[in-house]
Amino acid sequence: MSNILIIQTRPGIGDLCIFLSSMHEIAKKNIGSNIYLLTKKRTQARNILADDKYIKNIIFTDRGEKNSKHSGIKGFFRLLNELKNFNFSKVYIMHASPRYILLGKLLKAKEIFSYGILKKNENISKKIFEVTKKWLSINDYNSNAEINVNKTNNSNDNVIIGIGSSGITRRWTKDKIINLIIKINEKRNCKFFLVAGLEEKHLADQIIKNLNNKVIIESLCEKNIYDILTKIKNSKIYIGTDSAFMHLSAALKIKSFGLFGDTPTNYADYSSYIYPILPLGYKSISHNSDAMNKITVEHVMHCVSNYI
Repeated sequence: MSNILIIQTRPGIGDLCIFLSSMHEIAKKNIGSNIYLLTKKRTQARNILADDKYIKNIIFTDRGEKNSKHSGIKGFFRLLNELKNFNFSKVYIMHASPRYILLGKLLKAKEIFSYGILKKNENISKKIFEVTKKWLSINDYNSNAEINVNKTNNSNDNVIIGIGSSGITRRWTKDKIINLIIKINEKRNCKFFLVAGLEEKHLADQIIKNLNNKVIIESLCEKNIYDILTKIKNSKIYIGTDSAFMHLSAALKIKSFGLFGDTPTNYADYSSYIYPILPLGYKSISHNSDAMNKITVEHVMHCVSNYI
């Protein structure tokens, strides 16, 4: 049985989701092989892919991080020594990188698939889709990410509210989040889960305090990713910021309504489960739009009301 290495070192959880369908397609094309993924710890790949059908082996590289053992020339050869005993027959590199092309050659892989050497400014979801078709000599494949979670519970009437984001210009105001929750609860009595990173727990606490027992609500900010996935899987809908949790919800086949006021919607093009909500009057959004405050509660309710 051969071993195959996929290298995807963009560090975000959302990035992992964008590339996941391509990883699965590579595994399907190489049925019977052991699939290894080299990625960053920040992707939370071990938790997210704990029940994955295709990717069973996760290897982390810390290149670029503080006190990294894989940075620089010494770090390169340290990583090489960690990987060489796997005898990889193929290496798939999901970005332009002379470093990882050289790594593949020194690992003596018979086939190396890569974007090339020079990095270009491209739509990452469109690029990996086109490149994967070329690598595998196929005409098409389903680009929707799919996360498998074996653990279940009995409820599927929860609403996931995404309150956090990696940048302040991508966040919605606390008051709008509170008003949205109240309006949804007036339409349908359900349980709400607030999702964000641990550093945004204070915002979740403030929202819960302001609602003052008016709704059934719980913060998941302190839960590990796998536990959060089980809550999302058994929910009805995601509404919130363009964040890792929007991508995770979509990968669990939950209708995911993302608020796009400062990031291009083409980051969501790969998934038919992501429904971008833009400010009224906007046909497109860029990184400099700074228009999150122009997305109204009334407009969001109009977009999601048929799905609650």
